[in-house]
Amino acid sequence: MLDAEGITGYRMATSSTNSLGPAQEPPKVTRRGLGKSIVAAIGAIVVGGLFALREWYHSQPTPTRVIAQTNEIPVHGSKIFQYPTDVAPCILVRTSEMAYVACSRICTHNSCPVFYHADENAFVCPCHNGVFSVTDGSVLQGPPPAPLPRILLKIRGTDILAVGIAKT
Repeated sequence: MLDAEGITGYRMATSSTNSLGPAQEPPKVTRRGLGKSIVAAIGAIVVGGLFALREWYHSQPTPTRVIAQTNEIPVHGSKIFQYPTDVAPCILVRTSEMAYVACSRICTHNSCPVFYHADENAFVCPCHNGVFSVTDGSVLQGPPPAPLPRILLKIRGTDILAVGIAKT
């Protein structure tokens, strides 16, 4: 029924009780609430997109690069090279006649350069006395929170090739 107040019969029917309890009006959405929901949704989309971009970037194959010749480095000698980009310093160590190890040269603590100490058979970071194993880059002493990333190597003839970065 329509009267001066509007449809009273409808209003009365919606406010009546049923077996589940009193009928409730749907929650009102304010402009502020809608704005917050939209901002939250956009934020979630941006974060998800950045995560997907990061995963895609890390899934890309690393280049193969000749970093040294087998006769170039003496046993217990080292050579600094860049891999996988021209601004990522790494260090190659010849641990025996036919064994080579390579790691990133950037300390995992404060990004200081590490140096090879043949007498200690270790990589040493002078900034806070961090010490890493030459064998696998693991932390032996000091504040570094993680091992040095290892560079995967292959020997092809007399070429020593960097072929990737080991997943930790």
